[in-house]
Amino acid sequence: MRQVVYLDEVLIVNLAMNLTALWLTSRFTGCERSLTRLLAGAAVGCIYAFLLLWPGWEMLLHIMAKILAALLMVLITFGYGNLKSFVRRLGYLFLSSFCLGGIALGLHYLGQSTALANPLLGDFNKWAVLSGTIGIALILGHWGVRKWHKLATQMTTRVPLTITLWGKKVSLSALVDTGNQLIDPLSQHPVIIIEYQAIKDVLPPELCSILSAGNEDNILSLANTPFANRVRLIPFHSLGRDRGMLLGIRPDEVEIQVRDKIQKTTNVVVGVYHQQLSPEQSYQALLHPELLAA
Repeated sequence: MRQVVYLDEVLIVNLAMNLTALWLTSRFTGCERSLTRLLAGAAVGCIYAFLLLWPGWEMLLHIMAKILAALLMVLITFGYGNLKSFVRRLGYLFLSSFCLGGIALGLHYLGQSTALANPLLGDFNKWAVLSGTIGIALILGHWGVRKWHKLATQMTTRVPLTITLWGKKVSLSALVDTGNQLIDPLSQHPVIIIEYQAIKDVLPPELCSILSAGNEDNILSLANTPFANRVRLIPFHSLGRDRGMLLGIRPDEVEIQVRDKIQKTTNVVVGVYHQQLSPEQSYQALLHPELLAA
């Protein structure tokens, strides 16, 4: 049985899919390019698809030929830059292409098994598949990229943290917050802001009673206790209140894991905060950036 292939349809579909894949790549890598550059890169993919239709070009089915075509698409669209950025963009192009292919395949089978496959469309219309795929890609490119970048940023700026207080240890996740510039007025040491719920199990009952009552100003009641030289009040203005006070505690030691190294310091103050810091509960402390530079 002879199979009829319409060249114009092949080129239009390939151009649209290649253009969408390159656009997604530019969005996720943060390397925006003009429509002209995107079209030029997409045209390389069209030429590759065009040559596949002609007898004698079977060698283009080899995996190396496909990789070479992708290399040219990335090079023409984004330039070289450096090896790391080039490989990153190439990886995102492959990932975008796989995602688009999966979406198109899913829509195709969905159309065959639902009312979309009807006599008016014959078999599920290829243009409906193309339109649906591009539509979903546009949503991913505009909305998904923001979520992706937010997640990536949080993952690269979160560090494991271990705090020792009166011989007891508590481990938690801390977000490196460049907006946290709190300094203890007495010692001039940086302040780590920690949720009360994450640290209360290692605090003495006297401190817990003050914190549970939300009565940080009553610090004078600790004057004749063994904790007097370890606590202080820290004024703050950036955690939901214009003017407030955090109960600060000088810990025995703080351990910060940065990649495969552990930094230890005693030149720090822990500021206890009553509310939840992360809506997703992905971290329980805000780390002063100065502590990573130490």
